[in-house]
Amino acid sequence: MLKVLLVDDEAPILGNLRRVLPWQEMGMEIAGMARSGMEALRIAEEQPPDIVLCDIRMPVMDGLTFIGKLREMGLESEVLLLSGYQEFDYALEAIRLGVKEYICKPIHYEELGSKVREIGVRIRNKQYKDKLYNSIPLFQEPPPEQDSPRKTADQLMNQAAQYISQRLSCDLGIEEVANTIGISSSYFCLLFKNRFAMTFVEYVTLQRIEAAKFMLASSDKSITAISSGVGYQERRYFTKVFQKQTGMTPKEYRDRHKKTDTR
Repeated sequence: MLKVLLVDDEAPILGNLRRVLPWQEMGMEIAGMARSGMEALRIAEEQPPDIVLCDIRMPVMDGLTFIGKLREMGLESEVLLLSGYQEFDYALEAIRLGVKEYICKPIHYEELGSKVREIGVRIRNKQYKDKLYNSIPLFQEPPPEQDSPRKTADQLMNQAAQYISQRLSCDLGIEEVANTIGISSSYFCLLFKNRFAMTFVEYVTLQRIEAAKFMLASSDKSITAISSGVGYQERRYFTKVFQKQTGMTPKEYRDRHKKTDTR
């Protein structure tokens, strides 16, 4: 069972979240409920959650500060933000913290249930891939530099993924990322393909489009600004890549999301 942590300062919303969704049917259980980031942090320390449903604006410690603390603890919990607060700076900070899902209040519970199920599938797929990846010695890791602490393949790829997420607006190349984490480009490609089951370019494209989807849904920033913010300086090319990945243009995606939020 995947563990879920619910965080919202409004008690009625917490109650609805617990009651309305069929958690057990989705293979999930409520690990805890909190009305502030501080309270949520205490629960997460005792029972690390797989999924966090979290409001942004809360007393004592807001949602984004809580998520930042969660990352500092080394937890990679999938986070779904619940809020009507659509400031662009909040969206950018959320993306930096690895948040890819966003639901606007008032909550449409059918949409929420669909997103939670998608997150559950994503987590289980990753768990399965990680299990295979860590159980089979596919290749020999080269010896570390003298006086350098030895890092596992998993640690190296986590470091690479974090570096990529922080530099989505920049030009990114295999050699740059490989040099940053201290391994050869060829070894990096082997590790990367086996960890993420896709090429470096496919992964970067996917992360950029996910970030763009988040910003289109959670801010009123122009599509040109969003395009530049995720590493595409030409809006026309960004639109082409976005449409190939999602089946719709950035404007169509934004319009559809806004229609969904007003239901």
